[in-house]
Amino acid sequence: MSMSTRVKLVALIVAITLIPAVVMLVVTAVALGQPQSAATWASLPAIAGLAAVVAGGRRFAVIVAFVMSFLAPLTIVAGTSPVSGAALMALLALTVGRLSRFGLHRSASMVPVMLAWPLINPPAWSGQVVVDRDDTVYLLWMAGIFFVGAIFPAIVVPFLLRNRILPKPQPHTREDALVYTVMITVLVTVSTFYVLDHPEMYGGAFLIAVLFMLAPIGDTQTLRPTLVRITGTLAGSVFILAIVAQANSLLVVYLIGLVCIVIALMARFGSRAWLYFVFMLPATACLNSTTLAQVGQLGRQRVIDNVVGGALILLASALAIAYSNWATEHGHAHDEDPETLGLLDAPHPAPAAEAAS
Repeated sequence: MSMSTRVKLVALIVAITLIPAVVMLVVTAVALGQPQSAATWASLPAIAGLAAVVAGGRRFAVIVAFVMSFLAPLTIVAGTSPVSGAALMALLALTVGRLSRFGLHRSASMVPVMLAWPLINPPAWSGQVVVDRDDTVYLLWMAGIFFVGAIFPAIVVPFLLRNRILPKPQPHTREDALVYTVMITVLVTVSTFYVLDHPEMYGGAFLIAVLFMLAPIGDTQTLRPTLVRITGTLAGSVFILAIVAQANSLLVVYLIGLVCIVIALMARFGSRAWLYFVFMLPATACLNSTTLAQVGQLGRQRVIDNVVGGALILLASALAIAYSNWATEHGHAHDEDPETLGLLDAPHPAPAAEAAS
């Protein structure tokens, strides 16, 4: 991909994720008399909506928008208990696993990944120090924020890419989908329960993201990508500590985060993908912080989450490979079945689904 193409693509992705946040900031300012910082969370569903339209087309993206809008308030309420929160994430993991049959799991996983943030640490509202998860007005606003964020790319992206046709999603066998579903459901459910049971882990959404993003399906090689991600994360953590030592304003921190995410996306589309992992840590730590102290804390939490998540994925992958070898020796069929035939034949536009993650 040429440099000019990468610059245009990165600019498009950044604009699509930022515009809903700006719109909701204005809406809350007009409706409530002051802008709400929670409105910036519209960027989270915008990323999920972008991944959905890229992988499954407009119809799939619209479905994702409504799902995220309905689930946003439910997720916030479910986060009051480790049991209810883990149960909700288990259902979402099962859904992602089911969609792996049709090759939509990578984009669909963005839904629970983005919902993990309000589940574990919902954004403050009206200057509250402690969020009231049962506040009806707050929950309605969050449902609207998530809907606007997710529906924007579903409307805009197909129009912008109307002349481009990209490859269809690749379906997976029932056997591979079953192993993948069991893997992510067990790991995500246990991890969500643990994080919610330890409130000091307010950045625990990183761990859930790592599990979804690194979990393999089929014959995917997992050792090298996992080690690269962990190494890049450690390098990014050093950069985070440097930011904490120098920055004295949240605005400066946000600007640094924006620069880092641009660099990360440029690297994602280039030949130096390892830089993506180095700069995504400071980007997410900066952009998800509400205080200067949180910048360093989120950086350290993401380092731990990446190491722990990577280790869990490697262990689960070893078990999956062992099961696959056992199934092959005992004659389990891995052929495609009629369930996935003909369901993904319609072409659709899609630039960079992986970048959204």
